[in-house]
Amino acid sequence: MAEQGCLLSSYPDKIGIGGSNPPLSATVLSNRAASTPNHRGRNAVSDTHRQSADQHELAAHAHRTAAEHNENENNELVNWHLQRAMQYSDHAYKLAKEAYSNSGQLGSLEPTPALHDTEPLYQNRKQNHNRAAELHDRAANAHRVAQKHEKGDEITGQKHSHQALYHSQAANELTKAMASGYGVTTFAHDEIATLAYELWQARGCPYGSPEEDWSRAESELRARQ
Repeated sequence: MAEQGCLLSSYPDKIGIGGSNPPLSATVLSNRAASTPNHRGRNAVSDTHRQSADQHELAAHAHRTAAEHNENENNELVNWHLQRAMQYSDHAYKLAKEAYSNSGQLGSLEPTPALHDTEPLYQNRKQNHNRAAELHDRAANAHRVAQKHEKGDEITGQKHSHQALYHSQAANELTKAMASGYGVTTFAHDEIATLAYELWQARGCPYGSPEEDWSRAESELRARQ
């Protein structure tokens, strides 16, 4: 049972797995944003774009690292970094949808074409990882642009939010297709984060070792399959 009395403010927002730092709990961050005045309105949308850009950059880095390990034929590390890329990508896309929705857009985004309707996966895994990294770089750049314009003209901000979401969707679709095509088991970022947060509470809310909870959460989710 989770410990009671743990201060939410003491919960570490980031973990350090393999040099990467994804937020542990999107729910926790979302609750903080809702209760803090400077996270409201367009400033909140701008900050959400920033967070999404950060996650896309981490996904791009994970894909490039996987490509490097692919050259050394280390499939275990390739798949490990692909799992990290999928978690970052999943979180980035969720943030992109949140920013799009809160920017004042009405209606839904037209979906990107399915991967098999455009380009199939290459035979060479390294090419696929580099291709995915490029898409995540484009998405990150689109969100940086949207972040800048969100504080300016409202219509321009909405337009860039739409473009940023489109790029996020395209990058996420390719990363998901790779994980599925290569038989790599992945879990949604929030799914791991929720369980990691519960494990952290059960340990008495210690500070300084969030990677322990994150790793254990991943292991427990795999064992449940």
